[in-house]
Amino acid sequence: MIYVVAGIILGILAGLNLNLIYSPDYAVYISLAVLAILNTIFNMLNENTKGELTPVKSVIFLVRDLGFGLLLGYVGEQLGLPIYLAAVFAFGNNIYKNISNMTNLMLQKYNKIK
Repeated sequence: MIYVVAGIILGILAGLNLNLIYSPDYAVYISLAVLAILNTIFNMLNENTKGELTPVKSVIFLVRDLGFGLLLGYVGEQLGLPIYLAAVFAFGNNIYKNISNMTNLMLQKYNKIK
């Protein structure tokens, strides 16, 4: 647990202190990558609460989410249409679903203890 907290703190400090500048042309891709990574994290947390998480699943979740999001962003850029919004809505819906599932599992465990 201490490694997780230390990693989060180091990541936040590095992000605040590094002065990274990127082209606004990549804003869609960066936002989709961040959402894909968040979606993967919540998928992994949900699988871990169920006890079904494996390292192979973790890598598959990450590759699938990044591939799906970035492909939609690229196709949308080529067509001149905001197709990337479909990925934003899909990731948002999946994150919400995973949070809901984790909450229900935790409530069920809490009710069993009582």
